[in-house]
Amino acid sequence: MISIECRTCPVRELHCDDCMVPVLLQISTSRTEGSLDADERAAVTRLVGAGLVDAETASRARARLDPPSEERYRLPGRAVG
Repeated sequence: MISIECRTCPVRELHCDDCMVPVLLQISTSRTEGSLDADERAAVTRLVGAGLVDAETASRARARLDPPSEERYRLPGRAVG
């Protein structure tokens, strides 16, 4: 995972017009909405094994993909992109 924040950018306020962050935010993921990845499936399996979730509920577990918040990439009074 990568974290990009305007407040730590070495060229902050100098090269905002050339920033790649808006482009990265528009890249769509190849993962389909709803499918669990291997780590998520393993976590659900552990919850069932511990008795915290029943098998029926676990079978309905779905991933929800939230788009990154563009607010994180904004400077006060200046929008990126």
